[in-house]
Amino acid sequence: MTTLIIIFAVLLVLGSSLWILPSAKQREQMRLRREAMMKGLQVKLTQIKDLDYPGEVLKCIAYRMERRGKPVNKQQTWMLYRHPESEQSLSIPGWIYDTHGGLYRFPETTPIAELLAELPQDVKAVEGGLGSVSVYWNERGDSDDLATIQRVLDRLQSL
Repeated sequence: MTTLIIIFAVLLVLGSSLWILPSAKQREQMRLRREAMMKGLQVKLTQIKDLDYPGEVLKCIAYRMERRGKPVNKQQTWMLYRHPESEQSLSIPGWIYDTHGGLYRFPETTPIAELLAELPQDVKAVEGGLGSVSVYWNERGDSDDLATIQRVLDRLQSL
């Protein structure tokens, strides 16, 4: 009887310790985040608007690159959301502007449309802020997707 109690206690301790270990998916996400930080990107857990449910937010990871070169002002900031019901006037299939007034709209959409087409399908939004450009991603990809995001962020700085 004592042996059964000891075995049960050991299994209980082992089960609890295995429960707190990260899953394979979590380990892959941590590896991607470390790789991104080593390449000079900032990685931050954040939230963005959920366009399907007004007033709600989506939690995702922001991959950011600091702006280099000339600073931008508030009127030059922009945010685009991936959404199937995109505006016809935008000419960027699958993307819509944030509805906040006063934000920048691209006069020529071809360069930005080509860049956005390169992004992985689980990218939810792209932002050009005052000090950085950001991609809001669900991290369902791999190192190749991270390299694509870094390349797009680098090219977005010049737009």
